Amino acid sequence: MTVATGQPRVAVVVPTYNEKENVREFKRRLEPMIESMGGRLTVLFVDDNSPDGTGAEIRGLMESTPAFGILERAGKRGLGTAYVDGFRRVLEAQDPEIVVQMDADLQHPPEILGSLVAEVASGRADVAIASRHIDEGSFRGLSLSRRVISKGASWYSRKVLGLKVKDTTTGFKALRKSAVECLVAHPPRSSGFVYQVESLYILNKNGFRLVEVPFTFEERTKGVSKMGTGEILGFFFGVLGIRFRRY
Repeated sequence: MTVATGQPRVAVVVPTYNEKENVREFKRRLEPMIESMGGRLTVLFVDDNSPDGTGAEIRGLMESTPAFGILERAGKRGLGTAYVDGFRRVLEAQDPEIVVQMDADLQHPPEILGSLVAEVASGRADVAIASRHIDEGSFRGLSLSRRVISKGASWYSRKVLGLKVKDTTTGFKALRKSAVECLVAHPPRSSGFVYQVESLYILNKNGFRLVEVPFTFEERTKGVSKMGTGEILGFFFGVLGIRFRRY
């Protein structure tokens, strides 16, 4: 689904770390959406000084794609701060009505970006969440152990934090400007993958309407997954920490 010209201004924030092999294909698959928006969609990559040359690759793509921009940070500073820094930059520079957060590894299919934007633009939701765990949502090519971890993490965070969202760990979302401003004003303290859960918790506590849109999550074909044992343990204790913080 695409969004016609004249619809809301949309900024896409994409954290990257060692994604050189994927950003060119990411651009190819996102181009139809960029063209359909008629200059109303921009993409900001937030790169943490990737040693594989991701930043240089993005700068090269920027020469032929005016919609692309880059925020380069010194050193690997974490997923959570990458989103918040990216949100702050697009709010200051572009005044978008809707902000999309997604990965560049193509596990978040660029083709459904329009469906998420349309859900928020319609007024039905403040945050549209691409979900693997609702009807018609699924995984493709992912091992059984990774599926169990994903579903278990969402179940655990729902139980501990009282969230109603079935897929609490997805990083593919469209947010109304006011929801993004909330996260910038009250930034999550988590820097890793648990950021996804903490940001939903903050938005839920502040009364934003959250809806889930089904999508198929695919295993990456290039690059290396950032999910490891340390991230899994950090997630477990991070969710507990959120439960006992004062917001």
